[in-house]
Amino acid sequence: MMQKRDQLILQHVNQKGKASVAELSELLSVAVETIRRDLTALENKGLLHRIHGAAVSCKTNDLGSSFQYRQRTNSDAKKSIAQNALEYFFEGAVIGLDASSTSWHFAQIIPNMPCTVITNSMHNISALMSKPNITTIATGGVYSAKYDAFYGPLSEQLLKRLHIDIGIFSCNGIDNEGNIWESNELNASVKRKMMDACDKKFLLADYSKLQRKNLIKLAELEQIDILFIDQLPSEELQHYCQEHNVLITV
Repeated sequence: MMQKRDQLILQHVNQKGKASVAELSELLSVAVETIRRDLTALENKGLLHRIHGAAVSCKTNDLGSSFQYRQRTNSDAKKSIAQNALEYFFEGAVIGLDASSTSWHFAQIIPNMPCTVITNSMHNISALMSKPNITTIATGGVYSAKYDAFYGPLSEQLLKRLHIDIGIFSCNGIDNEGNIWESNELNASVKRKMMDACDKKFLLADYSKLQRKNLIKLAELEQIDILFIDQLPSEELQHYCQEHNVLITV
């Protein structure tokens, strides 16, 4: 029976691309906890990807949510985290902002003081338009309407030529082993190039990102200088940060 249920789960997920735990529970008339166990087993076999509250087909190469969706999710926590990171801002700094909704919160509260901001996000550019003392550099590249941002070789070539004092990044997940995860290669590739250009790298992640994996491994947490978060992570991850000199700011 379990083998048949696994086949039905895979068939449904592959057909739709993505299916929630609740949806599969109702479809197969089994408990949510049973579906979660089934999905974990299927992920361990490499047959699908687990994301928060759902499963995604391995045939899907872009698991990311739209900017508009991310903008509405855990917004209060993201604002608080961005405010903590702002304490490290200084006049004349060169700041890199990724295309995350958390970076957008940072762009909104950054003071109108002389500095330079480099970003691939149209939302960040819009947030900075009313701040004439800030020089904004757009990476250019291929535009993605889903993320309202630029990606691809043109973006990455520019980032290779720049020096950034502080990079502000977010992610889709951080597991207890200190791996940072992203939903798709578009975001991951540009973020890696921006990280390479940064003296200091700040990772801003709300509580929903903890103990989560996704499709693409972006980096390891030891590459980050400060982890800004709204609640303490697991003891295992705290120990990892202590071992690798990653400061946790709550």
